[in-house]
Amino acid sequence: MILRLVCAALLAAGAALPAGAAAPSACPVPEEVALSDITLPHAREAVATRQSLDVLMLGGAATLGNAAQGDAFSIPARLEARLRDALPGVDVHVTTHAAPLRSASATLGDLETDLAQTGPALVIWSSGSVEAGGGSDTDDLAQTLQTGIQRIRAAGADVILVTLQYAPSIARIVDLELYRDAIRRVGEANEVPVLDRYGMMRAWSASGLLDLDATEPEARVQVARTLFDCVAAALADPIAAAARTLPPP
Repeated sequence: MILRLVCAALLAAGAALPAGAAAPSACPVPEEVALSDITLPHAREAVATRQSLDVLMLGGAATLGNAAQGDAFSIPARLEARLRDALPGVDVHVTTHAAPLRSASATLGDLETDLAQTGPALVIWSSGSVEAGGGSDTDDLAQTLQTGIQRIRAAGADVILVTLQYAPSIARIVDLELYRDAIRRVGEANEVPVLDRYGMMRAWSASGLLDLDATEPEARVQVARTLFDCVAAALADPIAAAARTLPPP
């Protein structure tokens, strides 16, 4: 029960956009948590040689985007749209393999099949919420991600890790920082880019940009739509820059 309550609250943490549309991101990303100057050699090669970019997104309920009440508002959909705008002439496809309450270990169990089915050049893996909700050992989470990174690289793909969501009400009772830090450490140890979604959301909440504790149903939907588009923008810009970068001579 505690796990479900925490994960539900993290999902709800997710300005307003009109139905059926998403405005350009208005969420400034603090420099200390932004992706910058990242290297994605497999994505770059796919764009340079095939004019295509296949991305696989792994995660849980927030990746599915149910809180935004519309597939078009989900992070994968907004990421695909933004990458297509940023990479004209490139055939961009973002595939989602996610499920509510899906742990990192469950994701790892399906990873080889997912990679074989989709053949991505880039994998974006969000994790930590389920583990935080269940009080899982952070070392176990780190080891799971470590193994996953090795399998993704062996399949010939780049990887970006994404930290768990931030929810003010949950952060008061659960030490979400432990799981955020575990993900960031794994990324640093493996030279894998990490999008610090937790840090971004905390900054947006503190500035008043997003009310992550909104309780009215309509307000929660609008916050989720804006949040998901802002996260997609924070991913799309550095991915597109890395994909356009010419290899060294």
